[in-house]
Amino acid sequence: MFSFNLSATEPTAKTEKDMKSTFSSPSEGKAIIVYFTHSGNTELAAKKLAEVTGSPIVRILPAEPYTAEDVDWVNEQSRCTQEHLNQTLRPAIKPLDVDFSQYDTVFIGFPIWWHEEPAVIRTFLDNTDLKGKELYPFCTSYESPMSEADATLQKGYPTLKWHTGLRLPASAEQIKVWIEK
Repeated sequence: MFSFNLSATEPTAKTEKDMKSTFSSPSEGKAIIVYFTHSGNTELAAKKLAEVTGSPIVRILPAEPYTAEDVDWVNEQSRCTQEHLNQTLRPAIKPLDVDFSQYDTVFIGFPIWWHEEPAVIRTFLDNTDLKGKELYPFCTSYESPMSEADATLQKGYPTLKWHTGLRLPASAEQIKVWIEK
């Protein structure tokens, strides 16, 4: 069973040497929270998750930041719409200073765009060795459920060990129940 550090402060770790997780699996493995945010909502969700788990957080940054025009989903030429229509597009991301071999559990957070994870998350997944890790996706969205993103992640990355995702915000108790399933 997982252990929780309910007294943890909001981690702001950015380098591997600062990333010490108190969230552990039965095998005493460590967990990390990796997220992409555009408006800041997913960052707030990642911080809430960090409060519950005591895990460090690391932000995925696109090499070319998204503008408001880039995420205008009603514009067929917008960047997010084009990335949705062409699932092979992979926007570059800035390197993460993380040794993922040190972690057994990875929480992956993102906003829902077009009922799925943004292409930035697919870039991260394509370029990060997460085989054998417990993966917990979480999302933020005003209306879209997590279930559609769960399906696209499992379809796109069937060899990875996905757990059912959670849409945040959620209470600490709801987060614990989600992780313990």
